[in-house]
Amino acid sequence: MVKKKFRVIIDGEVYDVEVEIEENMSPVQTLVSSLQTGIIRRVEPVVPTKGTVIAPITGRLVEIKVNKGDKVQKNDIVAILEAMKTQVEVKAGIDGVVEEVLAQPGTSIRQGQPILRIKEK
Repeated sequence: MVKKKFRVIIDGEVYDVEVEIEENMSPVQTLVSSLQTGIIRRVEPVVPTKGTVIAPITGRLVEIKVNKGDKVQKNDIVAILEAMKTQVEVKAGIDGVVEEVLAQPGTSIRQGQPILRIKEK
């Protein structure tokens, strides 16, 4: 068996998990099986640098829902990403004011890439 790390999004929260992959199973099959059987349990979400909203997945940035100067709350949806025909909502993470928008809709974005910065209240 080989250990493999994955970044998983569950209910909008990003988690880093590590699973052992069986030689006869693909990494995706192993990850799905681990989630279904409860082998992977809830872990702490990945926390970006406070105030920086990062892309939880690699994909296309479909929409930025806020502008510089907008007030946001922790659970507000600030952007929409799309990968493999699946849209992912990106939340602010903190209460504050949008300080800077760092990415443009329609562009490709990498997992972990900053999307915008929020100045905490």
